[in-house]
Amino acid sequence: MLLLSLSLTSGAYAQRFIRETRNTFTSFGAKVTKVVLPSNTLPDMVLRDAVNKGWRISPFEFCSIEEYEKLKNDTSFFFLMRVDGKYKKDLEAKIEYLTLLQGGPEVKRGVYSNKNIINLPIHESEDVSGANLHLLPIYVDIIQNHIYKIQKDVTLAFKGNSFYADRVSEVKDKKLLIASEYLSFTPAETEIQDLFKGNAQLVSGDDIEDAVMNNKANTVVTILIKPRGNSRGSHCYKLLIGTDSHELLFFRRHRISLLLPAGFTREDIRKISVPFQF
Repeated sequence: MLLLSLSLTSGAYAQRFIRETRNTFTSFGAKVTKVVLPSNTLPDMVLRDAVNKGWRISPFEFCSIEEYEKLKNDTSFFFLMRVDGKYKKDLEAKIEYLTLLQGGPEVKRGVYSNKNIINLPIHESEDVSGANLHLLPIYVDIIQNHIYKIQKDVTLAFKGNSFYADRVSEVKDKKLLIASEYLSFTPAETEIQDLFKGNAQLVSGDDIEDAVMNNKANTVVTILIKPRGNSRGSHCYKLLIGTDSHELLFFRRHRISLLLPAGFTREDIRKISVPFQF
C-alpha cells in the first residue's frame, strides 16, 4: 500500500520521501542502536549475549524500558526490542517479535507502525519454555543483513518482511531439513523425496534446533512459530533459514482455521520445492 500511495502522489514528494529514507539507512552506522532489555530474565540475557557477540552494523547500548520511553520519539536512535504484537482481529497479543524500529512519532497499524523496519516472530506470547531462544542470534544477523540490503536498494525499506516471501531459489544446492511436526498435513510416503529429488529430509524439531545451534554447513531448516493457544483466527509463521549463512529465505504467514491448521501447507512445500525440479 505504501508503494501504491507513492505512485499516486506527486513526483517531487515521492523523490523527497525516497531520498530521506535512503539517507536514514545510509547513516545507520553513525547512529546508536538502543537494545531494550526490560529485565534480567532468560530471554533478555540471551538477547544481550547475541547482540554483544554479533551486532556489528552500528554502535549499540543497552537500555531499560524507562529509558526507551524517554527516548522513543528521538529520531537519532534506533531501537531493538522484544515486543508482543497483535493484529486487528486479535483480542490480545498472541506472538512475541524481535523488532527493529526507528525513533520518532509513531502511527500504529496493528502489529506494525510507521517506524517498524522489520519484525521477526520469536515464539508465542508469554512463553516460559524458552524453546525458540536459539533463534535470537540468527535473528540479530538477519536484521543486520536486512539493513545492508536496504542500503543497496532503498525500495526494500517499503517491502518489509514481504521481501523474503520468494527467495526459495536460493535454497537449491542446500540440504533442506523439514520438521515433520511443522507440517499442517501428512505427506504421502515418498512425497517429500519425490518433490525435492532426494535433497530434503524429514526430521524432528530437536534436529532443527541442533542444526541451528551448530550452524550446520550448507543447510536450510524449517521454522514454525505458532500463536499462543494455537487459536483459530490467529496467524502462524513459516520460515526457512540458512543455518550457516543466517539468511532468511522464506517468510509466510496464514490465518489458522479448521481447514488450515498451523504449519507449512502442501502449497508452501510445493513452492519451496520448485528450484529442486530443475
